[in-house]
Amino acid sequence: MSKENNKKINILKSKLFIRLFSIPSCIWILLTLSYTIDQSDSKSLTLSEFIISNLIVLGIWFIISFLIAKYPKKKWEEKSTFEKIRFPLIMSIITFLIGILLSCNLIGFSLKAQLIVFLVAFLPFILFAIFVFAIYKNKEKQKVFIIFKIISIVITCLLLFYYIIAMFVILITEGTNPMTNPKYYIFHVPDSKVFPKKIPKDVEDVKFFYAPGVFQGGTRYTLYYIDKNMTLNEFDKKYKKQSKWTGHIDYYKEKVGLLNEAFYYTPSKDKNENDYVIYLIRGRCDNSGYCNHGDFLIVAFNEKTHQVIYSTETW
Repeated sequence: MSKENNKKINILKSKLFIRLFSIPSCIWILLTLSYTIDQSDSKSLTLSEFIISNLIVLGIWFIISFLIAKYPKKKWEEKSTFEKIRFPLIMSIITFLIGILLSCNLIGFSLKAQLIVFLVAFLPFILFAIFVFAIYKNKEKQKVFIIFKIISIVITCLLLFYYIIAMFVILITEGTNPMTNPKYYIFHVPDSKVFPKKIPKDVEDVKFFYAPGVFQGGTRYTLYYIDKNMTLNEFDKKYKKQSKWTGHIDYYKEKVGLLNEAFYYTPSKDKNENDYVIYLIRGRCDNSGYCNHGDFLIVAFNEKTHQVIYSTETW
């Protein structure tokens, strides 16, 4: 075996390379796995998409880790500034990218929710950025470097646990701060052939509700408006063929409890629900007898008042 190959193998076996490649890679895989397995179809990835996207990211990170580990160790006085700040700098880049991943779904949420999520998502990046600055300002002091490097390594080892907690905090924050501003509907519309891609023009009294699922609380989307130009015949043409059941809510007896919250966050909740013709596109529930867990997707139209409702929930 050539000296060049031996050198490459030694680099791959080095503690720096193993640490540099394995820890961020494990964190990245777990985060992407947790983030992409979502209750709404628009956030889910197929197994092949998940594998391909991660192979690309890990392949690039493998090359970067190899090149970083390739440089030989030098005495403290001989090390460049980059070599001194290398580890916290790399971790600040990684945690910044993870912060983007965790906070990329915030369009339209309240300012309070955005601030909480940004703080949780980017706290590790802020810490590592502070370490980079502190080491740079004290680059001639080896003791300062050793202290901050030890702290950086300890924090890196705890990152996996931190991000698990962070994801729960983010889910709770988003779930307890539902989005109700219709102008953000286009960014969060369910991946469905049923919900309109955009809210139609010339409609009145628009109401939109979106809340991601948290634990037993389900992911919910509701879109309501009044369309004076809509007719029952036109609604039939759009949705009758897709629906498993069509009729008034009082006549639905197949799965008890499935449609109890079909009119949630609409002016018709507990009022004129039976005036609507409901088109049940999807409806599933457990065998408990009262749908403790399940999901539904409906559209509904009130011919008298021209009220239109799109509603889906998974719980």
